[in-house]
Amino acid sequence: MSRMIPLGPVEFSPADIALLLGALFVIGVVGALPVTIPLALVGHRRGVAHPGWNGFWYWLWGTGLTVGIMASLIQTGLGWAVVPLSWIPTGLIAALAYPRGPRPTSELGWSDTTTGQGER
Repeated sequence: MSRMIPLGPVEFSPADIALLLGALFVIGVVGALPVTIPLALVGHRRGVAHPGWNGFWYWLWGTGLTVGIMASLIQTGLGWAVVPLSWIPTGLIAALAYPRGPRPTSELGWSDTTTGQGER
């Protein structure tokens, strides 16, 4: 029969803490991708002037929301079930924000930007 030897309190260096937090952040972002990619596509579709940047901002805010919900639920003891539970609010936002009609246009349509327009 083996006996455990008490080693005392576990101490982490600042580099260890940074590595652990970085790994948790990457796991959170990757875990949020199944719901934040559709949200980014909703943002791209809703964008008028710069749809790519609009999609990026939707993805960024959706990722922040999902990772924040994961972080707040992690102490509940649900284990890995917090990942799909954190998808619910972001998925609802994506479903409710999905535009039903065609992409909105800017003030100037394609026919308004023909060659020679505005030259006098």
